[in-house]
Parts: sequence; structure tokens; C-alpha cells
Amino acid sequence: MEDLHIPVKKRLETRSNTRNHVFNLVFQLEFFDISETKEILNKYYEILEAEEELEKRKDENFNSLKINKSIIENQLFGLIDKLPDVDEKIKACSEGWEISRIDKVDLAILRLAIYEMLFDDVPTKVAINEAIELAKEYSSEKSYRFINAVLGKI
Repeated sequence: MEDLHIPVKKRLETRSNTRNHVFNLVFQLEFFDISETKEILNKYYEILEAEEELEKRKDENFNSLKINKSIIENQLFGLIDKLPDVDEKIKACSEGWEISRIDKVDLAILRLAIYEMLFDDVPTKVAINEAIELAKEYSSEKSYRFINAVLGKI
């Protein structure tokens, strides 16, 4: 009997997964010049492809997610364009906290959530809930409370 190879379609990434990628990129921008965004983005994609290749070697049934580069890039460059406005909102709603004093992870989460709420048509509740989930996964134990408090004032 002939062995039939049926190609597996890549599953599309969820909006939460895409947001996670944007968060990672926004965080990285804290350590590089914004003029290097394209290079950072290209390197990020290379790393994702290399990780996917490694997973495929370990597991022949690995079914990778198809990342939505257009959403990632639209959000990332949109946020960069609106960064002064976003940072003003953070200053106004964080009661005495200077941007430079806010933890870099928390700052990236706040920037992304505020951008989504004000400029990307993401419902406020969704943006806040996703920001809290990011904080619980990537930040300190109590950070989600600070992030929730700031976002609740927007």
C-alpha cells in the first residue's frame, strides 16, 4: 500500500499569542534604539523560526502556530508611533511614578495595554485582562495589582 503524506495545515495563532509576541518586542525596545526596530523584528522572526525547526526535529508531530506578522507589525509600529501619548497616560495614571522607575516588564505591559485600549479597538476589559495575565506570567507577584490600578484609571 502506498504511503500517503497529508500536509498538516498550520494552526493560526490566537490574539493572545500574538499579543505575547508584541509584548516581547516592546520589552526588547527598552534596551535598543527605536531606529533598530526593523532589525530587532527580523532577528525575532529568525529566532522563532529556529525554535520551530528545533521542535520539529524533536517531535515529528509538532504542529506549529502560524504567526500573524501583519498584526504584530501593525501593533508594534503603531505603538511606537503613539509612544509619547501612551507614556503621558502612564504618567497621569500612575500617581507619582516616573516612567524610569517602573519595572521594564511592567512598563512594556502597560504600554501595550494602553495602546490597545486607546488606539487599537481592543475592548478595555479585554486589554486589562490580557495585561494582568502577562503580568502574572512575566512579572513579579504583585505587579498585576499595579498594572490593574493604572489601567483602571484610563
